[in-house]
Amino acid sequence: MSRTRREKATITIRLTQERHTVIKRLCVLKGMTQTGYLASLATDQARRELEEHAVREYLGGKASLSDLARKTGLDVPTIMEAVAASGAEEKRAIEGFLKAARSLADTHSDPEFYDLAVKAVAA
Repeated sequence: MSRTRREKATITIRLTQERHTVIKRLCVLKGMTQTGYLASLATDQARRELEEHAVREYLGGKASLSDLARKTGLDVPTIMEAVAASGAEEKRAIEGFLKAARSLADTHSDPEFYDLAVKAVAA
C-alpha cells in the first residue's frame, strides 16, 4: 500500500533566543515538535482570520456567501456558523452591558441611567 505524499512548503522564521526558549519549553511540555506546533498555530490563526474577514465582508454587504467561500477557501456552512456566532457574541456583550447598567442604576437609585443605556444600545 502506498502513501499519498502531500506537497509541502517551507517557511523560515527568525526568533529571538527568548522567544525560541519559550516555544521550545512549551513543545517539550506538549510533547510536540517545534515545527508541528508552529505549523498548527499558524494554520489555526490563519483560519480564524479568514473567518473574521468573511464575517466582516458578509455583514458589511460587500460579498455574498458564495463569493466569500471562493475567496477564502472556507465552505459556506463554516462561514454561516461564523456569522451566527458573531451575532451571538454581540448579543451577549449587549446583555452584559445592560445588566451592568441596571445594577448601577439600582445602586445609585437612578432609573434614568438604565434608560440612557437602553437608548445607547438602540442607536
